[in-house]
Amino acid sequence: MRRLLPLTLAALLVVAALPIAAGDAPKGGDAAKSPQAAAYLAWVKAVKAGDIEAWKKTVPAEASQQIEAQAKEMNKTPKDVLEFLGAMSPDQSKITGLKVDGNNATLSVKGITKGEPKPSYGKVQLVLEGGAWKVGKQSWSDKPE
Repeated sequence: MRRLLPLTLAALLVVAALPIAAGDAPKGGDAAKSPQAAAYLAWVKAVKAGDIEAWKKTVPAEASQQIEAQAKEMNKTPKDVLEFLGAMSPDQSKITGLKVDGNNATLSVKGITKGEPKPSYGKVQLVLEGGAWKVGKQSWSDKPE
């Protein structure tokens, strides 16, 4: 009997860890405390501040090259493009969900923009690059999914 108790406890710990290892979304407010949420909120902060160097740290390497090319094509500076992103981003964000699949993750976000009567709902894709979560593509809608 004494031997059975430690084995049972060990088995319970393994079973409890399986949903996390399998990439299930954290329950409740845990998604808002995730490393993916922290990466997204750092992206928002950089965009709202117009801080191109901070922004580059929050996105995949290819995004930095893309913003340079896009700015050149528009006859603007990368900071101008970043300011446009800032204007298009919600003023307040609430993380409502998270799905992790290996090196990829999707955050569900509810956004509030000053002057807008209704919230917007976003899906933010992230990728694990160089040991850090980076913000990739985003899609926003006026309807929750």
